[in-house]
Amino acid sequence: MADPSPFANTSRIGLDACNTDQRSLQNTQATNYMLQNYYLSECTMQKPIEFATSQPAVNYKGSHMMGLGGCNVDQNSALLYGAQQTHPKAKLDLFQRPYLTVPYLGRGSADSVEESKLMQGERESNRRSVTKMSEQSYIPLSHTPLLDPISNRVTDPTYSVEEAAAAGWVRGGIASRDLTRDTK
Repeated sequence: MADPSPFANTSRIGLDACNTDQRSLQNTQATNYMLQNYYLSECTMQKPIEFATSQPAVNYKGSHMMGLGGCNVDQNSALLYGAQQTHPKAKLDLFQRPYLTVPYLGRGSADSVEESKLMQGERESNRRSVTKMSEQSYIPLSHTPLLDPISNRVTDPTYSVEEAAAAGWVRGGIASRDLTRDTK
């Protein structure tokens, strides 16, 4: 079969061999730039720090305590724990369990009469706070007559009723509207 004519080939500019090679180069460079990992090349962070500080207004931050890939695990352990490379064990209590197995926590056999008594409780009207059940009699103390001066003072209203003690005395004081009319 003969070669196809040049008119049968695709003629778009994007399919030109020269253009395709240039696009591949640009894509490869952009991909390399985006996928460059500045952390994994060395554990000391020297190159990433130099790269970050060469840019204006860029702050850098490495990984927290451990380098990426665990490259400085020995230095981190030495700084964190010192010579002791494990956490101290918790206090160890070796005592026998109070129950060798889990105790049965079910209700057991049901006794509805006894449960009803427990729920309702007993009626207790004969309590010490209600009925004073002592052997001692308190009648002489409650019927003791008062002394004569005290008895006279209690029955005299001038000691307990203010209006009887002073003529013109008003309980709560004189009203403010009557205060200006007071001519005494």
